[in-house]
Amino acid sequence: MSFAKKHKKGLIDWGVDTKDLEYYSLEDLFNMNGPEATYVLKGVFVNKNKPEKQLKEFGPSPVGILEDRLVNLPNHMLEEVEGILKDEEDIESIKNGEAVFKIRPYESHGKNCYGIDWQEV
Repeated sequence: MSFAKKHKKGLIDWGVDTKDLEYYSLEDLFNMNGPEATYVLKGVFVNKNKPEKQLKEFGPSPVGILEDRLVNLPNHMLEEVEGILKDEEDIESIKNGEAVFKIRPYESHGKNCYGIDWQEV
């Protein structure tokens, strides 16, 4: 990878118009579609556009772009999403429809949580 690509700043054009898409949680999608549903990731970004208080308290949030909605990803995926955004191969895989996941419920500290499991295409 060239130096310019590695250190490129700015937005990635995922080919999806996100301006009118609604945000959903993994829990919302799991409850709507069940445990066997698969989702094709169309892109990712890190949401830093929050009120200052929220940004200080919770930090930036990873977001997945689906065909018809945005999905809030777990905060523990922030580093992974930041890595994806820096990796040309990952970006191309997403653009080629090769990033597919299922939603997995789990319990943590007595609380119901939801994560994702990447699937082979």
